Amino acid sequence: KTKQKQELNKMTSKKEEIMSHIIHRALSGGEISDGTNHESDDGHGQFGVHVEFEDLYYAILFVTAIFVGGKIANQVLMPSLVGEIIVGIVLGPNLLEFVPSVFTEAFVLLGEIGLILLVIEAGIDIDLTTMKLIGTRGIIIAIVGSILPIGIAVGIAFALGLDTVGAIAAGAAFGPTSLGIAMNILRSAKIVNTPVGQLIIAAAIIDDMIALVILSQLGALVGTLTVSSVLIPIVSAVSFLVLGGYIAVFVVPKYLDRYVFTKVSAEKKGNVSLGILFLLVLGLMPATKYAKASYLMGSFIAGLVFCSNHAAHVSFVSQLKRVMQWLMRIFFAATIGFQVPVKNFASYEVIWKGAVFTLALIGKLATGFLVPNFTTHLSFTGLHKRDVLVVGFSMAA
Repeated sequence: KTKQKQELNKMTSKKEEIMSHIIHRALSGGEISDGTNHESDDGHGQFGVHVEFEDLYYAILFVTAIFVGGKIANQVLMPSLVGEIIVGIVLGPNLLEFVPSVFTEAFVLLGEIGLILLVIEAGIDIDLTTMKLIGTRGIIIAIVGSILPIGIAVGIAFALGLDTVGAIAAGAAFGPTSLGIAMNILRSAKIVNTPVGQLIIAAAIIDDMIALVILSQLGALVGTLTVSSVLIPIVSAVSFLVLGGYIAVFVVPKYLDRYVFTKVSAEKKGNVSLGILFLLVLGLMPATKYAKASYLMGSFIAGLVFCSNHAAHVSFVSQLKRVMQWLMRIFFAATIGFQVPVKNFASYEVIWKGAVFTLALIGKLATGFLVPNFTTHLSFTGLHKRDVLVVGFSMAA
């Protein structure tokens, strides 16, 4: 008993010591009672991680600027993401360096989280009936939307004197379609759940898979070329998309309905679905990443499991809609805007060669002419003309 009492006294004494340090720190602006500053040089205090007021203030100013930039873009009839990207370019590390350096990676990380949530939502929003209607056409558009711009860009690269690896790298840069940008535009126009919206989502996912395979082959060309380095990314990407997609749509939901959702009340179904969804995300993201596919594909497949689960959709939107809006603003400003080496654009050579490379986007715009006519108008007139333009420009995003 005496020993236990001594241990208890030691613990109490230690707690009192810590509290004393915290109180002294709060009252002295970081100075401990003996007058010595116990913060390390990296800004990590003895009792936790602390942020300088100036860094915090500038970070809040940056977030405010992102919001204002998006609203200004809306006022001049442009998507808000244009203004958000411009703010990121101007205030980011490649130009004014307004954003505190300690926060740049954090902002990029938040943007990536926003993109993952957006891809999950894209999976949840898939309409199986509509996908059956446009599935084959979506695959065709995705293939054309990847191969055509890549081929044009490779041709331009060779014409400008690049070697084979450089030409393939330039071509691969024009292959993917940004699902983040495309989804933002589709949601703004409220056409995500229309046949055209579903067509774009399907094409963008397949498009990214094709571009990822090409990039993996580029990595194989740069390193040691082996059979496994060539085949694994291709087999992995196709397997996860086809087999993983089939299991997500037709197998997993049946087991969840039989063994999980029958045992929970209707009020709890949404939250339980959301919990299972994020468990799947946590499992599929590393699985697809280390299998040489894309972790975004893992996120999409996880969302696809709940595409016919209304409770999961309602719960996801109600709990994450506002968070996603802010994370996507940060995505466009930081994850995209911070990556633009705008100072290099002062070179005349960079400008004219970049302008020539944009001709590769003609291959993306051409995909619009493959869109089926879902309207009662004549082909390439009225609403069908709108659908052609929407798909073409969305694929070019």
